[in-house]
Amino acid sequence: MIPDEKSAAEAVRYRNQATQRVLSVLTAFAGYTDPRGVSEIARELGMTKNMVYRALATLTEEGYLMRDAGGERYQLGPRLFAFAAGTSGESGIVALSRSVLEQLHHLTGESVYLSIIVGRNRVTVDDIQALGARVLRSQRGSPVPLHCTKMSRVLLAHLTDADIAEYLKAAAPLARPHPTPDPPSQTAKGIWEDIRAIRSVPYVLWRNPHHASAAYAIFPIRDASGRPHAIVTVGGPRERFDLAEIEAALPRMRAIMEPLEREARLFPAPPFLVDA
Repeated sequence: MIPDEKSAAEAVRYRNQATQRVLSVLTAFAGYTDPRGVSEIARELGMTKNMVYRALATLTEEGYLMRDAGGERYQLGPRLFAFAAGTSGESGIVALSRSVLEQLHHLTGESVYLSIIVGRNRVTVDDIQALGARVLRSQRGSPVPLHCTKMSRVLLAHLTDADIAEYLKAAAPLARPHPTPDPPSQTAKGIWEDIRAIRSVPYVLWRNPHHASAAYAIFPIRDASGRPHAIVTVGGPRERFDLAEIEAALPRMRAIMEPLEREARLFPAPPFLVDA
């Protein structure tokens, strides 16, 4: 073999070995729900820590793995969940979002919620609660009409105009299940005005005007067409998490949200079925 051919063959063999190591490290996460560390994977695979770390860095950069909330261990990332999410419905977006909820809770110390559309309602399907009093009235699994509360209207706002019109027709006379006033929810005009305001920004910062202890950041998770998969909400008592504190944490919160927002665009959001 001439020198150039030998060098080319060695380069191919090295790339194949590196690829095999990356795939072996990824396979080491099969069957595990808890994050894994460099040392345990290296022992299991008989590889050096440096080899494992390089493979983990590659997989993390591509979205197949992600660091846990502590930053020292690794778990399956959003790209793998996105492969199955198109057919797994609610469970897909819950799996895709869980690590993001953990990271946001670790960053802020506050309560974090994942909510989706079920029929004509917003339903919280996953949450991590901060210590102390709840900042969200609705319990996990409890339905809240899509026109009631700012959180619900963020989901409603990212449906199509036709879907919103169909919802408002079906929800008339726009009754509210709780006695607390919520002016934007009481008329179709008010709802459309709030929808336009929500659509004009990439996320919503909101202070509950009736329960002065709570402030929130609400992030929509949308598909490539802009339809909503879900919303992620971070909320806390105003004495420690008012709008000023939320705005200070926004760059880091948005950095945490970005991989989820990017991967959610790879598969379509469920269709909106007003009679479901």
